[in-house]
Amino acid sequence: METGAVAPPVTYENWLNCFDLLKSSLSYNSEIVEIIKKGSFTNTGYIAGQFNNKLADAITEMLNKRISRFVKDLNMLIAFNELSDIVPLFAKLRNQFKNCLFFLDFDFLDSAIKFELEQSVKNQTKKFWNDTVSFLNGQTLEYSNVDLEDSLFLIRRIKLFDETEESVPVVKK
Repeated sequence: METGAVAPPVTYENWLNCFDLLKSSLSYNSEIVEIIKKGSFTNTGYIAGQFNNKLADAITEMLNKRISRFVKDLNMLIAFNELSDIVPLFAKLRNQFKNCLFFLDFDFLDSAIKFELEQSVKNQTKKFWNDTVSFLNGQTLEYSNVDLEDSLFLIRRIKLFDETEESVPVVKK
């Protein structure tokens, strides 16, 4: 789909098409996301719940695709002993995880929903990140691999999310 032909989504059907586009994409398309961020939606009633569910599904699918690709690339790097490329792979994954937070720019989305989705994304990604680092740490201990240990030192210095990026839920009176 050409980005010039895409208008900011305003109807539920438009949004479903955008979510499908995001789910099917293997990489982050900043042009598409910028167009989506300009969209609007009347987020009330039953349809609002459906919209929120579809948004959550799209985000989950985006995360799963990025994680699957990362695992495939990581396994390949380890198999071919290309350990110097592991750190850039983690940095790329961090950026892809941050890109999955595009919904934070939706003005029409309820702040409580944004907060819940954001926490869900961050919790899932932090768990995956920590589990992967832990696995690699086990590999360094098991095989006494100094190159992997050097890579892990650098990976541990990568901040998955900045502390200033933490959102605070807005409590409605």
